[in-house]
Amino acid sequence: MATIKPAKKPKSTSTKGHYITNAELIAAIAEAKELSAKRGIHPPVATDKLAKGLWMIAERYSFSPSFAGYSFREDMVAFAVVNLVANWYKFDPAKSDNPFAFYTTAAYRSFLQFLHEEKKQRMDDTQRQIKAFCE
Repeated sequence: MATIKPAKKPKSTSTKGHYITNAELIAAIAEAKELSAKRGIHPPVATDKLAKGLWMIAERYSFSPSFAGYSFREDMVAFAVVNLVANWYKFDPAKSDNPFAFYTTAAYRSFLQFLHEEKKQRMDDTQRQIKAFCE
């Protein structure tokens, strides 16, 4: 007996439901770089629109199952947003047309860095408590 495979659903080209698109990010990046160049500011400064987009990426990514259960999720998001806003200009539109993936990966690595620092802090606190208890 042959099994029937369900037909593949065609890929949607609609951006309905997306909180930020690559086109919006690229436009915001270009705008921020242009404004900074006009003002002679280096490194470039992020615009409010770009910063809001970066915050949305970090905030929404923090709800992924890998990070959603932490009690300090909001602190992780804040840490990631600071890193994203400080390093947003490192995305090169000439190399890639997918800034969403670039910034999502940066947010992921910021979360991992925050978790590593939190783990070190907790280990230090535990060591201090053990030392105080033994004395």
